[in-house]
Amino acid sequence: MPDNLVALCFASICVLIGAVLLYDGVSTSDITQTARVIAGAAFLSLGLMALWLTMKRWVQWKRDYKNGGR
Repeated sequence: MPDNLVALCFASICVLIGAVLLYDGVSTSDITQTARVIAGAAFLSLGLMALWLTMKRWVQWKRDYKNGGR
């Protein structure tokens, strides 16, 4: 279960960084706008995928725990 906590923290940080980079990249118009939008989208998608995998593993663990390991 501690692995899920680490993965959840990693996913939350990636989603937060991605959201900040996307907001900053879209709201300003300068030379690094494209790079910020691409980096923000990459971090956001990495965080969402890590969150999805973590929740999938947690649901499977909960189902196995409820069934007594059968």
